[in-house]
Amino acid sequence: MSDTTPPRTIVLSPFDRAMGAIYIRKVFGFGFDDPSLRTEAISALRQGLLTTIKQHPIAAASIELVRGRDPIALAHPDPSTIELSPPLFVVKELSAEDFTYTYQQLCRQGAPPSKMKKEILSSLPEHPQPGEICPALGLQVTFIEGGLMLCFAFHHTIFDGAASTTFLHAFGANVTARRSPEDVVVNEDAVHRLPIQVTAAPPDLSTFPEYDFSNIPLPSPSSRQSTSRILTFTTAKLADLRSNVLNTLYINANSKHIPSLTDCLRGLLWVSILRARQDRVPLRKITNWAIAVNARTRLNPRLRTEVSGNAVVHTLATAEVFELVSEELTIDVFEIAVAASRIRHAVDAVGDAYIRKRVALFSSVRDPAEIAMASKRALDMPNTGMDFSDWREHGADVEFGIPGADSSKPDWVRKTWSANEGAINILPRKGGRAGAADWEVLLALNAEDMEEVCSVLEDGGWVSRVVE
Repeated sequence: MSDTTPPRTIVLSPFDRAMGAIYIRKVFGFGFDDPSLRTEAISALRQGLLTTIKQHPIAAASIELVRGRDPIALAHPDPSTIELSPPLFVVKELSAEDFTYTYQQLCRQGAPPSKMKKEILSSLPEHPQPGEICPALGLQVTFIEGGLMLCFAFHHTIFDGAASTTFLHAFGANVTARRSPEDVVVNEDAVHRLPIQVTAAPPDLSTFPEYDFSNIPLPSPSSRQSTSRILTFTTAKLADLRSNVLNTLYINANSKHIPSLTDCLRGLLWVSILRARQDRVPLRKITNWAIAVNARTRLNPRLRTEVSGNAVVHTLATAEVFELVSEELTIDVFEIAVAASRIRHAVDAVGDAYIRKRVALFSSVRDPAEIAMASKRALDMPNTGMDFSDWREHGADVEFGIPGADSSKPDWVRKTWSANEGAINILPRKGGRAGAADWEVLLALNAEDMEEVCSVLEDGGWVSRVVE
C-alpha cells in the first residue's frame, strides 16, 4: 500500500459473503526446454501481472476477515505503483532433489494431483484465517527440468470461477502482447462489486435445503484416509451415454428439461459414488448432489461480465438412495437417467427469484462464516452428499504467450492437491463446452470408496484413464 494515500475500503457483496475464506489454486503446465530463456519468461510474466492488476485493481486488494463481521477489501490506492513482492509474485527453480519428476515424466503420468503440492507450487499455501489481512491474489512461477508451472491462488471471497477466468484471459493477452502498465487504463468497473440490491425481508433460514443453520454439530471428521484421483472420460463415450439416457427417459424435442451431456456425466458419478457408500448409507436416506451455478446469466437483468466478483449460488438435486442404487453388479442406465434428470431439474430451477432469495439470505446471516458451516452440515459430504463444480471453461484455452514455452496454451490445468471427501470438479478442458477433447474429473473420496468407484467405472468401460 502507498505510505501517503490510504487504501479504499470496499464493502463486499452478498455473494462474496457466502464464499468460504479459502484460496482456489490452479496450476498451468508448459514445456520449457531452454533454461537460458528463463529470465526473459520471468520478465514477461512479471510485467503481464503488473499490467493486468492495473486493469483489474481488485486483484491488488487485501482481504480482511474478522469473525462475526462482514469481510472487506482494502483496495490499493494506485495499482500502477504496486510492488510485486512475495507472495504476490514468486519465482522458484526446483532441482531434481526438490521435485523428482521432469516435466516430460509428469506429463506421461497425467500430471497426477498427488504431485501438485501447494506447499511447493503456491506462493499462498495456507488458507486465510479469521483476523488476518490476506492478499487477493498470488502467482508463483516454478521451473523444473524441461518445464514451467504457473500457480495462481485466487482469494475465493472476491473471485469466483468466472471472475478468475476473466483475469486469466486478460493476463494471457497482456503477456502475449508484452503490454506494460502504461499501455492500459484502470478498469474501475473491476473494483465495484456486483450491483445486487436486497429488497426482501430476511427469509426463513429453514427454507433453504442446501443449508442447515441448526445448532446440530458438524459431522465428525472421518477416520478414513481421503484421496484424490483424476478420471478421464472420452467425449464419444459420454455422447453414447447421453443418447441412452434420453432413450430411457423417452424425451422428445419439446421437453423443457433435457439432460445435457454434463448432466449425464454427473449422474454417472452420483450413482457410482452411492454404490460405493451403500453399505453405510440406508436405502431410504436422502442423498444430495450440490451444484454450483453461475448466476450472471440467470438474473433479470443479466449481470455484465466486466463487473468483478462472486456470482454463485448452489442448488440441490435430491433422491432417496434406493432410487439410484440397484442390486445389479453393473451400473444401470436407468439409474443414471434418474440422477441426470434430477440434476437437470435442479439446475433449471435456478432463476431470478431463486437467486434473489439467496442474496437476501446471504445478507441476513450475522456471521458469513456460518454460511459455509451450514452448507457442510446440510450436505454431510463423507456420507450422503456431494459437492460439484464445473471448471470446463476456466483457463485451458488461455493464450499465455510465455517466451521460451513450448506452446502458447497450457498442456494441462490442475488444482493443487486436496482431498475434501465428496468434492468433484470437472477440470478445465480444451474447447470448454465444445470439441472432442477428453473430460477430466477430479474426484475426492476416502480411499476405500475411491477404489470401489474406480473399479466399477473401469470394469464397465466408462473411464479411459485414472490418474493418481
